[in-house]
Amino acid sequence: MHPNEIKLDHCYSMAPIKGRRTIARVIKLFNISAMAAYEDIKRGATESLTMNPTVVRFVWRHASYPTGWSKSQQQLLLDKFASAAEEEVACR
Repeated sequence: MHPNEIKLDHCYSMAPIKGRRTIARVIKLFNISAMAAYEDIKRGATESLTMNPTVVRFVWRHASYPTGWSKSQQQLLLDKFASAAEEEVACR
């Protein structure tokens, strides 16, 4: 998907991880400072070419087990999230 297609309160089918399809629900989109991005890179995150990159915060659930959303939130840089998102789906 293209990064400008990712929207707040929408759900996306993500590329399979270890054979399991995941649904992600976006709960927050926000920009982080260049310093915060640098700290993330030092912890192993992917590098971004923008000064204040956008971060996607989301909860997830397995597509085949719709028993509820994860209790902990995850976050990825918008570009990384968009490359893993395959299509928008209903949040159900």
